[in-house]
Amino acid sequence: MDYIKELEIPSQNLPVRMWYMYKEKYCTLIDVDETKNLIQIKNYTDNVMFRAFGKKEHPDMDDYRAFLESRCFPESRDKMKLVLQDLGLPFYDPYLIIQKTEGRMAEDDFWLRIEKGKGETG
Repeated sequence: MDYIKELEIPSQNLPVRMWYMYKEKYCTLIDVDETKNLIQIKNYTDNVMFRAFGKKEHPDMDDYRAFLESRCFPESRDKMKLVLQDLGLPFYDPYLIIQKTEGRMAEDDFWLRIEKGKGETG
């Protein structure tokens, strides 16, 4: 019974839902409302190396923003404006970049799948 509860997917109460994935394996569910500065997570692995926020069970918005930035190319990247132009983005914004790239990085197999909730467009 506890095992079933551990795998249960909670209902989406916040506008943005992200799945932090390793290949095709679900690692962390991240629900976010940026306007209200709310974040809720649920980990689906005991391995902290596969969790979006490591050991942290209750990340805050600063943790969330740092996490998003960690899944993007750095803002200081050489010729960043050309990369943004290739992505069709007017400015550097980690969330917008992740919408385009799924947070994929050349050096690992982690990525993010974004689901939109009520009132979220784009």
